[in-house]
Amino acid sequence: MDMTKDETSLDNTGTLREHQHAPAPAAPSLSPPDLSTPASTSGLTNEQLRIELQKQKELLKKVILELKAEREENEAYRARREVARKEHEIFKAQTEAARKKFSSVINDLNQEKEALKNKLKKPGAANAGTFADGIQAANGKHGPNHSMIYDRTIKTIYLEIHEDLDEVLESMIEDRAAARDKLDQKVLKETTEDNETIVHWTLVDQIKHTSINLLLRLKVERDVNGEIRIAVASIEEGDLDTTCLPIPKPTTAKAFRFLLNGGSILLKPLSLGRTSFTLTAQADLREEVQFNNVYGSPSHGADSIENLKTGFASPGKKIRASAGSKMMRSIMSASSRVSAGSGTAKRGDSMKAGELLGEVVGQFYKRFEKEAVIDERRKKDLIENVGNAPALTECEQDLIAESMKLVEEFSAKAKRIAGTVNDSVEKFFLRDGETGVGWAFSVARVDVRADTLFADLWLIDTYAKKAENKGSTIRELWTNLDGTRSRQCTRSFKVPGFQDRIFEAWQTWERTEDGDKRPTFILAISPLEHYDGTHHEVAGTENMVKATSTGVYVIRALTENTCEWTRAQQFDLNIAALPTRLTDILAKQQLGVANEVQEKFKRNGKEVDRERAAALAGKMIERRGEKLMEDQVAIFASCEEFLRDGGDERWKALESTSKDVEMSMKYFPPEKGGRSIGTGKAVGVVDGSAEEVAAWAMDYCSNERMRMNREAGNMARLELREKARVNENTVATVKTFPFFLENREFVVRNVWKSEERMVLIAFESVDDEIDYGAKLKKTRGLTRGLWQIEDLPLRGGAKQCQVMLVQQLDAGGSLPSWLVNQKVPLALSAVQEAIDEFRQDEKVDAAELREKATFIRERGQDEEYSEEENALLERVRKKFEGSLKEGNWKQLKSPDVFVKMGATFEESGSSAAIGRAITVVDATIEDCATLEYARMTRKEMKLHYDFGGLGKKVVTLSNHSELCHLVIDFGVGSFAPREWLVKCVWKMVDENTIIVGIEDIEDDSFPHGAGKKYVRASSGAFWKYERLPDKNGVPQTRVAFYQQADLKGFIPAFVVNSKIVGYLEYLSTMRKKFDKSLDIDARRRAEIAKKIKLEEDAGGAEALAQFEALFEEREGSERPSRSFGLADSKVQANAVGGKGWGSTSVNVRAEMEEVAAFFWDFDSRANMQISRDVERTFEEDEEGAGGFKKIVKRHQQISSSHGGQHHDRSFASEMTLKRADDDTIIILMAPLADGQYERATVLARGSVIVGNADAIEVKETAAIRLRRLGGGRTKLELSCEIDLGFGIKCRSVKHFVERRLGEIIGVSVYFQRLVPLKEYGLDDGIALAHDLLWTAPSAKKRVERLAEAFEKSRALRELAETLTWIKAMLAVAIEGGLHRNIAITTKLVCVSEKEAIRIGKNLMPALKSRKVIGAGVDQWRGQNPAVGELMDEHNWVEQMMLVLSKGIVKTAAWGLMWRVTLGAVLSLGDLVTDLIVLKRFFYGGDEMMAYRDASIACLATSIIGQMILVAVQNRKKGMLRILKEVVIIVMGMKAAADAYRVASGAEHEKDTAMDPMTELTVNKLIEMFAESIPGIIIQTSAIISELNSGVPTSSMAYISLLFSTLTTGFVSATLSYDYDTDPKKRAANPEFYGYVPDDARKRAVLFVTMTLMSSNQVLIHGILVVILGSIARSYALYYLVGNMLLYFFYKAVRGDLRHWIPINGLTGSSLSVLLRLLIKFVVDFTGCIQFRHPYDVGGLYFTLNLFLPLIGLTAILAAGLLKETFTGEKEEGEGEGEEEGGSNEVTIKFITSLTVVLGTSLIILVGLFFALIDGEYRHTFFSVETGGQMTRRNFWDGSDVMKSQVFGVHETLWAPIREKVEAWVKAGWNNWEEERPEWLTHDRKARVPRKMIPMKKGGGYEADEADEGSPVAARSAVVRQKASRKNSVHALINAALVIKPVANKVAPEGVKKEQVFDKKEFMREMERRGSVNL
Repeated sequence: MDMTKDETSLDNTGTLREHQHAPAPAAPSLSPPDLSTPASTSGLTNEQLRIELQKQKELLKKVILELKAEREENEAYRARREVARKEHEIFKAQTEAARKKFSSVINDLNQEKEALKNKLKKPGAANAGTFADGIQAANGKHGPNHSMIYDRTIKTIYLEIHEDLDEVLESMIEDRAAARDKLDQKVLKETTEDNETIVHWTLVDQIKHTSINLLLRLKVERDVNGEIRIAVASIEEGDLDTTCLPIPKPTTAKAFRFLLNGGSILLKPLSLGRTSFTLTAQADLREEVQFNNVYGSPSHGADSIENLKTGFASPGKKIRASAGSKMMRSIMSASSRVSAGSGTAKRGDSMKAGELLGEVVGQFYKRFEKEAVIDERRKKDLIENVGNAPALTECEQDLIAESMKLVEEFSAKAKRIAGTVNDSVEKFFLRDGETGVGWAFSVARVDVRADTLFADLWLIDTYAKKAENKGSTIRELWTNLDGTRSRQCTRSFKVPGFQDRIFEAWQTWERTEDGDKRPTFILAISPLEHYDGTHHEVAGTENMVKATSTGVYVIRALTENTCEWTRAQQFDLNIAALPTRLTDILAKQQLGVANEVQEKFKRNGKEVDRERAAALAGKMIERRGEKLMEDQVAIFASCEEFLRDGGDERWKALESTSKDVEMSMKYFPPEKGGRSIGTGKAVGVVDGSAEEVAAWAMDYCSNERMRMNREAGNMARLELREKARVNENTVATVKTFPFFLENREFVVRNVWKSEERMVLIAFESVDDEIDYGAKLKKTRGLTRGLWQIEDLPLRGGAKQCQVMLVQQLDAGGSLPSWLVNQKVPLALSAVQEAIDEFRQDEKVDAAELREKATFIRERGQDEEYSEEENALLERVRKKFEGSLKEGNWKQLKSPDVFVKMGATFEESGSSAAIGRAITVVDATIEDCATLEYARMTRKEMKLHYDFGGLGKKVVTLSNHSELCHLVIDFGVGSFAPREWLVKCVWKMVDENTIIVGIEDIEDDSFPHGAGKKYVRASSGAFWKYERLPDKNGVPQTRVAFYQQADLKGFIPAFVVNSKIVGYLEYLSTMRKKFDKSLDIDARRRAEIAKKIKLEEDAGGAEALAQFEALFEEREGSERPSRSFGLADSKVQANAVGGKGWGSTSVNVRAEMEEVAAFFWDFDSRANMQISRDVERTFEEDEEGAGGFKKIVKRHQQISSSHGGQHHDRSFASEMTLKRADDDTIIILMAPLADGQYERATVLARGSVIVGNADAIEVKETAAIRLRRLGGGRTKLELSCEIDLGFGIKCRSVKHFVERRLGEIIGVSVYFQRLVPLKEYGLDDGIALAHDLLWTAPSAKKRVERLAEAFEKSRALRELAETLTWIKAMLAVAIEGGLHRNIAITTKLVCVSEKEAIRIGKNLMPALKSRKVIGAGVDQWRGQNPAVGELMDEHNWVEQMMLVLSKGIVKTAAWGLMWRVTLGAVLSLGDLVTDLIVLKRFFYGGDEMMAYRDASIACLATSIIGQMILVAVQNRKKGMLRILKEVVIIVMGMKAAADAYRVASGAEHEKDTAMDPMTELTVNKLIEMFAESIPGIIIQTSAIISELNSGVPTSSMAYISLLFSTLTTGFVSATLSYDYDTDPKKRAANPEFYGYVPDDARKRAVLFVTMTLMSSNQVLIHGILVVILGSIARSYALYYLVGNMLLYFFYKAVRGDLRHWIPINGLTGSSLSVLLRLLIKFVVDFTGCIQFRHPYDVGGLYFTLNLFLPLIGLTAILAAGLLKETFTGEKEEGEGEGEEEGGSNEVTIKFITSLTVVLGTSLIILVGLFFALIDGEYRHTFFSVETGGQMTRRNFWDGSDVMKSQVFGVHETLWAPIREKVEAWVKAGWNNWEEERPEWLTHDRKARVPRKMIPMKKGGGYEADEADEGSPVAARSAVVRQKASRKNSVHALINAALVIKPVANKVAPEGVKKEQVFDKKEFMREMERRGSVNL
């Protein structure tokens, strides 16, 4: 037995490597006794020999454990040797002593071994077999079903686990399912007395269905040092006692077991929350169990392993790297060298066993893997201990000093690199004149703390950095060299074409502070030879060339969370032959590191700008009153003199570009020869302090301004670092001017000084030359000016300051001064930018409103009013409220159900109508009055100007009165603007009432028209606020609003009156501002829900029966015209009588009792808003043993089919709530009996609406069932019968029923909007998308719906708080507009609103470019990384966008138009070219007659083939559907129709054979087979024939041929491309789909390549067929038929002849053969890549087939057959022969040249194709896997999505695993029914064999009959469809088929269920035929 010691460990990534110990003396080899010699019988029996060997084993084990202890001490010693050199020497001595001791023991063992061998070397071998049996017994009791694969080896495995010691220990001795790791743990027994635990560990490889098991006894001991030692020993199953839990049975095809003996696990606590894990054990691995695999039968031993390897590693399949696959490869590698039952193993096998054991133990690393967390902890630890670093040595100080000199030198001499001036990183380059070495220099602002960046750059051995530098074969680091803070870094570097380079660097660092006490870190880098201390040597560098690197990093803190990183570095690769220019390029490439670091820490630009501005503002406060330098004093003096020059009288008002800024301008007399350049002034108020605004103005290169500069296309914008001072900076910009003008350059010096409550900034142009990195064609402009920023008193708690900017700007050059002066307002726009940057409108407005409301509340009744004011109030009150009779008000249709609107006219006969609006507001009367009275709030001013306001001025007369003058331009042609002048007075009549009167007034201060063409309009209004009792703690106010308006002029009164609802809608705005409906309803709903939970199950069964009777679907029912995507709704309306029925079901995101309480709270605001009832009333509840009961009445308006109004309808019902069981509640609403309507007259609580007396009483019967689904979800089902009375058309009835069903959808939406963001899941994203699409058919409606959702949805509001731009992005996306696709690469946290809008616009181009919606969304995500981050952070967003995109494309005109047009153009284009060619053939004489007939035959064959396709596809849909499809074919629009179905996201329709995508594919196959490809052959033949005969060929013939080939290639490429990019296809078969790369550019190039490949293939194959036909017609036939027969023979031999299409019977078999024929033919001529699928041609066959026509043509050319065919003997006359021979030569030359061109291009295109595709999928082009093998493999290896694919293919492909499929279905069916996974579509459920569906206890199928997708429901639909047109006998049979599963449930006792219906076989046959015809 070969016993070896193999010490291995797992590195920090969890992969196995050699364990890195400290250098230690090598231990001598352990050579165990050679037991291969036959045993002797002299003196020792076998048992004695076994005992002797066991003793040696125990002795050796003790020695090894002792050595292990010594090695552990050695490791601890290495950790301390840097700080304790003396202890290091002592430890080395101890190690040497241990080594000698170990050698001595080994020598003793060797002597004993030799003595034992001498005893055994006696003649005779009689008992050799017995001895071998003893060895087998010693190896373990394997039995007949076990075979030893590996012999015993001793393993040591070390891990560093990222978790505390106690957590690691706990995880080892508890039940734990595989999660992040793949290790399943099961505790079988736990004994607390002796700390023993019996556990079972299982590591499963899902890909290979192989597992490794360990059954272990763990005994835990904890020592005083905090370390834990766990004794580990394997036990046999037979040794377990009865108290142990059963051992989990293996679930994989193969299982192996590790036996660990004499082992231990040592856990030690490490720093940073880590734990050291060391396992030492003697390990055996044995094969334990074999199961039947998919491809073979049971087998044993190593042969079974080999079968497993060939069986599960399917040919051509690429196994991706994983822990499982690595484990399997280890097993395969070892088993290939071990014979079954050999009982021995080689050393290589033991190494593989170590790897396998490492895989098992490595799962503990994966379980707690926190590499990123540990990296952050290391950085934090370094930052905290910076101050504890060793003091700098003299050599370190010198290195840092020299490095800083380099920085100063490079700052002055380095030149900017061309093209980087607008880069976020400044990049420079300098070549050293002495050494010739190039230096790269960069300066970058990084959005992170300086110490954090220092830690990130200094720690180069973090997990993340190791992952980034995997390419380095050598990467070693030694820290704290000789006790200093220096370190040695040794790293290898590969240089293509040269020897590898080795860099050995000395690095050190220092922390300093600048004048503002901000930290600065300096990292210096120098070649190692400059370090005088210890140098460490690295093995393996002998053949490498030394390279050097020198550099310095300076990290200077700018603010607390930002810093500036300056980097200067050079690399010398020591390559003499390397050109200087190339070294410069390599050096410059290193500058990209700065961009990477900057992007890594990048944060939101605006937030960073605010931080920097705040820091500078702090400096300004600190430096108030400080003296300026002389040059700075001079610039201020110049600017202030410039401001005062000419006095104030020269300033003339200037039309401002903003309402917030006042602008003026003045001119100075020009100097002699000078120009008259005006000076502009802008004044505005900013919501910020003077210092904050000044800091913003000084931050010239802020992130936001740099972004705007790049978007504007300006050439440069930069700040000169070398010119910077504490209070000064110099900036330069080059602005892009129109192409006919030179660009303008401005270089400006800015200086600020801070005074008390004021900051001044002076700026003027300077003459400095700027390095832009390249020569720019520009003209220098001049400017000077002054910012004067002065603090104002606080306003509403917000800081305020007045900003004045005075600026003179001369653009220079030859621009006329008048043109420059016109641009002055644009130059002054900086003031408006400051206002927008600091705007706090909401805060200021809210403070003002609070102040006014407080005044009214506290002093309102103390105000004194003049007689005039009292008279005004009385006149207005009397006009609007006192003199108008209630009966004269005409009810208006209000857009808000809570606001009642009406209109009337004055009795005086005025033509101007008076409007009235009444509502209840959730606020106090003071708050309501203040909102109306506050007319000058910023929000009101913005609304005024947005509406077209030209001016608004309010003059305060007193605390309670004011004059208001406003002017509005309605923007209608020559319609003059209107002005109003009104007086407003408010009065608090008593503590519960406030009134406001508004009346026209004349005032001399505001003359009519104000000198302009305004028309004075008239307006009057009256407000009345009445306090109501609080509702659930919320104050209530009844508000009545009256208004009358007259626009005067020539506008008819009826026009103004028609807009009265718009005027009154202001009250709705007030109500919504204070709305507290959610709180009020939630409190009431919670009270009701508590009562419902206590309700007993009384009368529930009867109520359930009533619901089921009403819910039963009615004959003639259909889906609603606009249904909710997640609801299953049906509607039926009688032709006469006004009766209708409807049902719907939907899931609600709330608990069952809460939903029931929602319905029971009949008059709640939510119910009113959802139902849009005019009125809801009820009588008090009756709650008791009989359940809940109340009398309810609802009042609705009914719309007619033409949009008018019918009489209102009133519904009075008795409402009852019953609990059927714990998880079911029934709510019934039955119409009242005659004489009971009088009871339904109680008004709703708090209602302010009075019903219409003209309403007609009608009847409604409704039933609601609520079923608890769990997880806070409820199934809500409603069914109702409506009787609206006579006179209502069928369409109106249907509309009303749909509206009633829509109320249920509204309930679902209501609760969905209450879900918080943290609870959002995938289903919520889908529900939200359907919410946005519901009742929103147009783009405008979708945007309005989105705005409503953001207002009411809690999750969206929370999302918008963190991502302020999300609403803008979604609004643009769902508009569906067509835009250019411009990818945005910005990170999620840095996205601006403008970029977000651009991202939203990118969605539509992505959807347009992909036929499949999912592929379009996938492209959108890939092109815009922020979208990917958003979807990763909120996984529901992707589902939402998929559903939204489908809905958008359905309604977006461009979406359908693009796809339909594309399909139509391709189809019709092919048809047009065929007709052109046909016309040429028709008039080409007799020679062309054959071509004409062949073309007509091909066209007819294509049409017939498509007709057959639609007949097969729709054979169960009826003749009418088939005829409809035939008409589409005849019109030539079949391709367009198919494209429409796919583009609109149509699902697989019931009773059709194929889904839309498959139908489109097959139709394209038929077109290419029968029309496109034959047409190309015919055209090619005609051209060659004309060339051969010498007849001139028209250019149209070549154009037609080219168009046909490109069209065919495009169709082929599109087909393959769409299949591969379909996310559903990729999810269902990820091993096959996915070769198209994610990169957009690569995708485009790949698509063009695929198109050209297919075009090339069709042309070259067509030429081959034509040439073969020219040689002899039979040759072409032999070639085509022979090729096809070979293909069918190949498929038949491999058992792969049956096509996958799931159609049975003769039709299926015939279609299978036909499809094989079609696909093979199309693949031959187009090389359609999709058909390399194992279901079709197969990978290897496809690839070889690509080159078959090229090989054939080459053979024909080589054999000279062309010359023989097209050149014959001269038969008549010399001249004629010469002419004919010339034509033939032309033909031969044409064919030869074309073959060379096509052959060369084919090779190039194929090579390019393989280079572009994802490399992981290249193996699919060489696979020999059959369709059946792939189906079974996907089922065995894949997820449920992949497993479900078996039901989409023919059952013969998965017949060998039918039992496993059935077991899978039965095990998961119940869960699928509840969870409704996306892959379980209605079609797929219908295809599940009935026998596989689990049965209920009472009989019948588990599937819910009401479920549309269940098999029962599928057959029910067939029955209902046919019952409508069959006689009564057929209907009875159909009913029997439907009811049978239900009848089986309730069969009487004693009656066999089989006897209930005795025509089972008859019905099964009818069902199989798809018909019930007798």
